[in-house]
Amino acid sequence: MYHRQVHNQEYQVLEEIGRGSFGSVRKVIHIPTKKLMVRKEIKYGHMNSKERQQLISECKILSQLKFENIVDFYNWDFNDSEKVLYLYMEYCSRGDLALMIKSYKSRNKYIPEKIIWGILAQLLMALHKCHYGVELSPLITIYDRMKPPTKGKNIVIHRDLKPGNIFLSNENNNDDNNDDNDQQKNKDDNDLHLENNIPNASGRGNNMKVDYSQVVVKLGDFGLAKSLETSIQFATTYVGTPYYMSPEVLMDQPYSPLSDIWSLGCVVYEMCSLHPPFQAKTFLDLQNKIKTGKVDKIPEYYSNGLNAIIHSMIDVDLKTRPSTFELLQDIQIRTARKSLQLERFERNLLAYESELVNIEKILEKQATEYERELSHLKEHFVQAVEERVREVINGKKVGKAPESMYTNGYSEGLSRPAYHWQTRYR
Repeated sequence: MYHRQVHNQEYQVLEEIGRGSFGSVRKVIHIPTKKLMVRKEIKYGHMNSKERQQLISECKILSQLKFENIVDFYNWDFNDSEKVLYLYMEYCSRGDLALMIKSYKSRNKYIPEKIIWGILAQLLMALHKCHYGVELSPLITIYDRMKPPTKGKNIVIHRDLKPGNIFLSNENNNDDNNDDNDQQKNKDDNDLHLENNIPNASGRGNNMKVDYSQVVVKLGDFGLAKSLETSIQFATTYVGTPYYMSPEVLMDQPYSPLSDIWSLGCVVYEMCSLHPPFQAKTFLDLQNKIKTGKVDKIPEYYSNGLNAIIHSMIDVDLKTRPSTFELLQDIQIRTARKSLQLERFERNLLAYESELVNIEKILEKQATEYERELSHLKEHFVQAVEERVREVINGKKVGKAPESMYTNGYSEGLSRPAYHWQTRYR
């Protein structure tokens, strides 16, 4: 259960990695577990009661959303004297989608379509958790029939889905100590998916290479999220990022989880075209363009299937705009999900194989030590027997065993080696 910690001495504060109007974001280490985290520092002294209530709502929403494709929320704390709220969350070591798009744009290269399908599939799984409150079952085949989700309670609408709120991490993502290993592993890799110089907090590159085909997508920053008590309610608050706003939000009309689908379509469009679908110099012009919903086709580099699913999401008509569940029925999305499952299974097998190799080395070492100890014991035993034989031959009265049997250190018998190894796959 997630609750407030009265003291934050459990955390070692590291460098600042982001700053905004709300406050700042820092890397911290949870000292007891040595886990690397992110601490979002929000100043609430100047906030009115409505804004403070929104903060409380964010904490509540974050604590409920536990899913592999959603940034994990660990804890919260506050400094009453400085009027600062601390939110402790998962650290995503591979940056965000905005940085990924920027890196490809700077090289005038398109993002590979397979990567886009993979990211889209992961985002849809995250939104499925938000919109329906349940997780998807793994696919056995790409033709599995998915059971329609029931209309539940506490539906969460993200309301600010954009590249800057979609974070990227590696598979394990326990800390950034693996970055050095990744650098060595990819030292001679010239694959187009690898990028150099991921900026740190100071804006300078750290020469870290990122294989974007292997990243895990994490939906985060639910500061503008809205939790609906039932699935038939609609929200009416005007929030979000203008470039990715749905028409119903711009026109101050009630909106539903379908607004997140519009924003998702805009994000995927930008991944393909390397710019948002709607651009304008003034907010009024942007508003008019979004209301019409007319966007150009994505570059011909991409398939018609990807173009079709993007345009289906950027649909001004709520009656024809697909839901998260409907999008997950697409055969390409199913294929991407199955591919992600198989890739994860392969990585787990390789990790398991590595553990077995290490265990084998440990056992071989212990067997060698055991054989050496047994050999020494045999030698002492033979010497003791020979000594006793000589005593009998010389007519010495048979008595207790020779002293050598007690002075050679093996009187208590052969010690057995201890097998101190574990595997998480047991």
